[in-house]
Amino acid sequence: MIPGPSVSMGGEEWVIPPLTLGQLRRLMPQVRQLTEIGASMGEAQIEVLVDIVTAALQRNYPEMTPVKVENLLDLGNASAVLNAVLTGSGLKPEGASAGERPAPGIGSGASSEASAATSGTVPTGDKFTASSPPPVGTATL
Repeated sequence: MIPGPSVSMGGEEWVIPPLTLGQLRRLMPQVRQLTEIGASMGEAQIEVLVDIVTAALQRNYPEMTPVKVENLLDLGNASAVLNAVLTGSGLKPEGASAGERPAPGIGSGASSEASAATSGTVPTGDKFTASSPPPVGTATL
């Protein structure tokens, strides 16, 4: 199992590893298309989200398919899952500078607790749950 943050989807815990460099290269144009995660997402944004999460999950769960991911993701966990994939892969929300704290809900230790207090994201060890996910900005390297 490749290490990564553990997230709750569909009532189960899933370890989400970072994307490989090859996956990042292939998916980067799609990552740049994501502007927010929420009820206003269009079909294209949902497809991009599913593609990115599927690619990451397949490293630990080779049997994972886009259809399975669509049935695991919902508006309550999509932002936390995408942040886990992107941050674990070395990407950060647009506008964040080097040395800044990780995005709310990402990371472990004291900084997660501090960001949890402001974001509504509750860390439990390396497990993240979000009750009201914030919008996700376009990720950059």
